[in-house]
Amino acid sequence: MSFSGRTADGQDACCCGLRPWNGRAGDTSTPEYNQVSRLASMMPKFYDFFAGAGLVTLALQDSWQCIWANDIDAKKELVYRQNFGGGWFVRKNIAEVEADELPDGAQMAWASFPCQDLSLAGWRRGLSGERSGTFWHFWRLMNERRQRGAKPPILVLENVVGLLYGDSFTALCEGLAALGMQFGALVIDARHFLPQSRPRVFIVAADADLDVGRFCSPAPEAPWTPPALTKAVNRFPPELSELWRWWTMPIPNAVRPPLDAILEADAHVDRWHTAEETEHILSLMSESHLAKINAARQLRGRHIGFLYRRIRQGVQRAEVRFDGVAGCLRTPQGGSSRQTILIVENGQVRTRLLTPREAARLMGVPDTFVLPPRYSDAYRAMGDGVAVPVVKWLSRHLLAPLARVCPAGSPAGVESQQMVPAFSHAPSRAMHWSPTHGKPSADRTSRA
Repeated sequence: MSFSGRTADGQDACCCGLRPWNGRAGDTSTPEYNQVSRLASMMPKFYDFFAGAGLVTLALQDSWQCIWANDIDAKKELVYRQNFGGGWFVRKNIAEVEADELPDGAQMAWASFPCQDLSLAGWRRGLSGERSGTFWHFWRLMNERRQRGAKPPILVLENVVGLLYGDSFTALCEGLAALGMQFGALVIDARHFLPQSRPRVFIVAADADLDVGRFCSPAPEAPWTPPALTKAVNRFPPELSELWRWWTMPIPNAVRPPLDAILEADAHVDRWHTAEETEHILSLMSESHLAKINAARQLRGRHIGFLYRRIRQGVQRAEVRFDGVAGCLRTPQGGSSRQTILIVENGQVRTRLLTPREAARLMGVPDTFVLPPRYSDAYRAMGDGVAVPVVKWLSRHLLAPLARVCPAGSPAGVESQQMVPAFSHAPSRAMHWSPTHGKPSADRTSRA
């Protein structure tokens, strides 16, 4: 089954007409390539840091042109190139990237920096952790581009909601202020578009001299500003609060795809759990979750549940939900087990792992997207990515309009900018927060 779903304005909720790369990387001889190149030349340009398998590029490719992408993971690079060609993809430790390697002319830089140290699984070490601390290498590059008048006027940072706790959020916003930017954030849950609960923080920063009033609200707006975000902003010092903006964006009215549109047909599923394996999973459930199973057994029809294994008070538990929404898709590197599908039909219970294609559909990725052949590689490529329709919505209603108010032409011709005096301590603070005061090890700078 090909996954699709449409928003109220007729846009496809998962792929929006996106097509994978059908030629060879570097193949510029086809008419299709020439037509795409002409269209791309008229689009605003962006950098994709920590690009992974390319779901940000996938989401933005109808309205933005990626001119430079980076990740250190060779397997994700292969996925990226198989789907986009990716002659602009650079596999390299971000700590070793120099500012003059970035091409001029970008209106935006996107960075979905690693989340492990911001999650509960990473004990919320924050931006001082080895992986999430790679944000400061992104900041270094943007600061060096600023010094030569070539920093993109729009920056977007995406991460888990754990970013909002502790001092990390304030430190990150101080870094943006030092770059001469105004900024705000939205917490967007993928469940507005997809049957997956996946709240993420999107920090959008724009040069402080841009008139962004039409994109702002005087006060926080639901559902983009949960209490954790407002509490984090309330902790700001006054000089930082002056640069905060409450971005406004319409609430989507998407038709969320049903779970039956996500699941593959039984004939395409390689393996279901044995009866013994399913019984073991059920034995890990508490009474309250077993009650959900028993209730579903009493009903007619087919009932689809999603299950995770978690540690509760030192004991492994299996927890199931039947609300039509999957739990947040994560990878073992993110501190969680793979998601299990549980189907109750005619009183019988069957279980199996989520397939890679189903994981892709939960991220809003079209079936034409090429996935790695190995299960673990495909699951990781999706679990570490962004929900495609979320990024498309953010671009349509905030990022693309912001790009239209940016000065025309390449920012490379702008005179170098001085650091905002009130935040001139940002470079030393970046070194303070950086876990290694230098270059992290090679396996610490991927999205994973």
